[in-house]
Amino acid sequence: MARKCPLTTTAAGYLLGILDPQEHAEYDRHAGMCAPCRREIEELAPVVRLLKAIKADHAASNGQAGWSAPRDV
Repeated sequence: MARKCPLTTTAAGYLLGILDPQEHAEYDRHAGMCAPCRREIEELAPVVRLLKAIKADHAASNGQAGWSAPRDV
């Protein structure tokens, strides 16, 4: 069984854009070398896209500007 990286828990924050710029850059470098973290990003990306779409639809129906993650997911 493959060992899971403890930093996979950071993938959601990375995708949502809530990490500070230094944390984001560090995780980006880490994920470039870590298969479990890349896999976690790939698995979570559709969920983040769906959340962005739901939030934008909700904001549009309320006449508000929609939320979007600062990075393209």
